[in-house]
Amino acid sequence: MLATSWFRHARSRQWVPNKRGLIPPMGGLVPEARMNADVWLDGDSLTLGGRNEREHRALAEAIQTGRVRSVFIPIIEAIDQRLMSRFLAKVALEVLVERVIRVQGWNEEIVDKAALDPLRHFARIGDRPEKWPFSRRRIYHEEDVQHEGDAGYQVLHEFTILCEPLLEPGHLELYAVVCIFGEEFAINMGEPEIASYERWLKAHDGKSPLYTSDTLPVPPVFG
Repeated sequence: MLATSWFRHARSRQWVPNKRGLIPPMGGLVPEARMNADVWLDGDSLTLGGRNEREHRALAEAIQTGRVRSVFIPIIEAIDQRLMSRFLAKVALEVLVERVIRVQGWNEEIVDKAALDPLRHFARIGDRPEKWPFSRRRIYHEEDVQHEGDAGYQVLHEFTILCEPLLEPGHLELYAVVCIFGEEFAINMGEPEIASYERWLKAHDGKSPLYTSDTLPVPPVFG
């Protein structure tokens, strides 16, 4: 998922390196050279590169001879739904572990919890169910700077767990809510639906669970 165009472009725009410390390039189009190119932006500075040695030489020659006058960088909004669903399923399980890791017996409770088996299977295999929907919306711009005292910082990602009561007494829906580069994603950990999350948003005037008191700091053993 991290290699998909949406993630690669977002990480490149925000200058977030990969495990090798390299900034992933965005994909661009150089019309005068009739070729695609790797593009890196750093403030007002733009760097171009070919995708292989032959293309790199051809691009360099086109730049040196003055043929290259423009570069088009597409805005990537589309996300591969299945890949993102599986990615969010994996992240949801990790978020849940992070929240309960200090509770005695957390490992057995999560590993042996049959209610999480469908989510685990979908994260690992992705063959069933056919779809696992998720909520997606932008809650702040990826360039927004948060302020704390005199310091300013960007939030690249944040997450929480939301408990949404169902109609049946004693039953809860667990949602992992993850914000990446200002886009909020929410996935139901118990079943492939998001209707209860949409109801929650409507009841809370669209405010993100990341900024309310309804989230679950350290969940109890859930039934």
